[in-house]
Amino acid sequence: METVTLNKELSLDINKCIGILSEKFRKWPYNFFTESDAHSYLYLSFFRYGTPALKSLYQSKDRRRSILIHREYPTFFRYSQKELRLCKLNESEGTCGHYDMVVLNPGFIAGHDIQQVISKDNRVRQTVNFNDNHLLAAIEFKLLHKPLTENLRDEIKKDFTKLGWALETGQAREAYMLIFNRYGEEKTYWHTLEELQKEHQGIKLIYQESYYKNTEHITYPKSHRLSSSIKS
Repeated sequence: METVTLNKELSLDINKCIGILSEKFRKWPYNFFTESDAHSYLYLSFFRYGTPALKSLYQSKDRRRSILIHREYPTFFRYSQKELRLCKLNESEGTCGHYDMVVLNPGFIAGHDIQQVISKDNRVRQTVNFNDNHLLAAIEFKLLHKPLTENLRDEIKKDFTKLGWALETGQAREAYMLIFNRYGEEKTYWHTLEELQKEHQGIKLIYQESYYKNTEHITYPKSHRLSSSIKS
């Protein structure tokens, strides 16, 4: 399949499966005790509902085979977590972070040895041109099961910044921020998220509130869509 066509098909698949996860959370919020439960359900959705292209094994340059979907994948940039600024990859300053989940670009796998694809070692990471959209998707999750604290707000803001850098540096073709709230209503938080999305343009956002007030099941009316300030 032609690369452009394949990547478009995979992008549609990713959006569809994230939508399935969001709808599952809307209907059954207590299927998700932890953030890892959301990771697991999205992983399951990719393999249950994805097209063969999303579930296939792809061969690296040195003839090793791997799937596209991986958790805790490293950033191809270093950054200062305290000051939230980018650092050079070949310097000791800053650290490489990790995305909660990624979908690799098949072309990235085909053009590199498997250790470059895995990229656990910083010396190996420096041999890769990290501005080639080698991730079709970088995905961050948050599960809110208690009131939003300043620390949690700060964590989400940092995730937006990290995903913004993934797009700006060309590491990722698309970036997704998925926030699932089963604690209760946060009346003004959607506006905060919209401002963060404007600041880091291109990030696709789902914010889903689904919680119980006594026996009433309440869901947030704006959250049934995958939204982006640039792409839909």
